[in-house]
Amino acid sequence: MKIRCDLHVNGGSRKLLLVPGPNEPGEHLALKLAAYLLFWDEDPIVDASVKTPALSQFEFLPDVLGLDEGGDIKLWVECGTATMHKLGKLVKRLSQARIVVLKESERDASRARKDVEEHLDKPQRVEILAWPGKGFREWVESVGEKTEVYGEAGGLMINAVVNERPALVEFKRF
Repeated sequence: MKIRCDLHVNGGSRKLLLVPGPNEPGEHLALKLAAYLLFWDEDPIVDASVKTPALSQFEFLPDVLGLDEGGDIKLWVECGTATMHKLGKLVKRLSQARIVVLKESERDASRARKDVEEHLDKPQRVEILAWPGKGFREWVESVGEKTEVYGEAGGLMINAVVNERPALVEFKRF
């Protein structure tokens, strides 16, 4: 399922097309949309490829990417599952970038934080954000093939109307 988005957030408007990769479920696209909104002010990229110059040294791609004015990576977001191997490489290679993992639930985030603490040299470099309660289920139900969003987002919050359904989410940090 493709998600065509018409976004009106923080006083700006953008169109976004989310196209699933191989074996990428709709729930993952919904997570990517949330990450895009959370980092709206970073002018995020959701379709970065190996052709993106800043990614030339990487054998993998982010779900959401933010670049600074010079084209260097300032934000790398993983949605859902992220291996410790991948996070370890990111921590080593991206000494100045913000590394964020967005999880579907508090339980998943707590487990991820425990793994990061056990396996990474600099676990504090990885931020883990989680949907509170049943928030992610409600979000997935709101997002459709055509999605309109009106509202505000940033920091740890999305306060918007998604396809005529109110969505107030304050993400929890782990």
